Amino acid sequence: MKKEETNLLNRCGKENPFKVPEGYFENFAEQLMDKLPEKAPVEAPDITLWMRIRPWVYMAAMFCGIMLMVRTFVGEKNAQAADVPSINLSELPDEVIDPIVNQTMMDDYTLYQYLTDADSEIYK
Repeated sequence: MKKEETNLLNRCGKENPFKVPEGYFENFAEQLMDKLPEKAPVEAPDITLWMRIRPWVYMAAMFCGIMLMVRTFVGEKNAQAADVPSINLSELPDEVIDPIVNQTMMDDYTLYQYLTDADSEIYK
């Protein structure tokens, strides 16, 4: 590596090949400003009351929309559950209850265990 560096330095030398013209940076800022086009100053727009409260109105509308969506999707399940009529099993005759019990595939012991674990107040 050293050998290559010395080879390059011998061939090219240490002199900087780039040169800046005399007095280039003395008036550089003034010359640059003269070359720029003239631009009219931009006036700030008048801020109205609506422009100030608009973000708050949009945020309130967003939250109302979210509440409406939640109520729509969650409220449907509650409305569907409320539409199902409640059945009082004590009013049903045994001819109707026997097929229902048979479809549950409960044997006698499981049914007995279920009835003894249940709250006794519902059978009064």
